[in-house]
Amino acid sequence: MASKSQKKNIIRQDIIEAANIYAEHLAGRTFLYVYAGEFFEVTFPNSCFLHLTGVETYLSANEFYKKAKKNKLSTRQFYFTPRHPFSSAKKKLPCLKQLPELTTSMVCILKNIQTTTLVYKLGMTNLEFTLGLTENLDRNGVKRNDLFLPMSLRVETTSVEKCAEGEIVDFILSKNAKHEKYDTLLIQDESKEIPDCVHHLLHEKLLQQK
Repeated sequence: MASKSQKKNIIRQDIIEAANIYAEHLAGRTFLYVYAGEFFEVTFPNSCFLHLTGVETYLSANEFYKKAKKNKLSTRQFYFTPRHPFSSAKKKLPCLKQLPELTTSMVCILKNIQTTTLVYKLGMTNLEFTLGLTENLDRNGVKRNDLFLPMSLRVETTSVEKCAEGEIVDFILSKNAKHEKYDTLLIQDESKEIPDCVHHLLHEKLLQQK
């Protein structure tokens, strides 16, 4: 049986691997989800990575992510609590490494997901795990913009049952977060056309392909 230090080192390795996957596929990009004539945009800031791991740390969120990405995070720099137990991190981290799948597959968009502590206005699931999204607010609760942020990674199959309604995504598009228009189509329902409501967000090359 693995010792506590060995188990913690396994978690460390998972965090480092997840940080590099997050950096390669999610950080610095913005994603547009279109479904049932509606849409929303999601961005993946460096500061959101920590909360998705399920561990506690005395480091700042940005410092934690930076150290993990550079393979400089030590086992002394994170720990577990009753609120964030080892068992939770052990379940979350394999899903965190698979998080890019929510940008490249036909996910289900969920509305008003109820948890024991919060109700997430929006979320998405591949039916193996669910990402709860929150509005981008400042410390005073004022919206910075219309983007949504990843806030809760839940490893369960009951999220669909706990939400008010759900829809299968029709289109997922992406762009460099610094760019104004979406230029990459990742997922599309071949039976549908991109609705007019998002045309103003798309690069002209995508509109020319219609």
